Amino acid sequence: MHLFRASVTRSLVMASFVLMAGALLGACQPKSSQSSSSSQSNGGEINRLQTRLEQLERQVSALSRSDDAGDRIPPGPIQSITFRSGTADDRVRIYWENGTVSDLPCTLEQGTWACG
Repeated sequence: MHLFRASVTRSLVMASFVLMAGALLGACQPKSSQSSSSSQSNGGEINRLQTRLEQLERQVSALSRSDDAGDRIPPGPIQSITFRSGTADDRVRIYWENGTVSDLPCTLEQGTWACG
């Protein structure tokens, strides 16, 4: 009787091992329907991102073409440049040939002057 119980136990252990191995192998196999539907959704997402990127590039291009820089930097050559330090308003002052003046505030950062 003891021999019968050992063989049944061994058979149950082997059957359990085979079932678990099969389940693990089955879980690792890619599902063709899931991969095709996920690749289709990924393709759609990529298309939407490309469209959005093109829209943003057009907006940036339109902004860079605007004449905004003309307000800050006068056209023409520079007549002279001065640097003022040790005062309440440390700055670089640019005198343009057309008579306009531009002031760039400056700060001393780690022993180096930074202006702009």
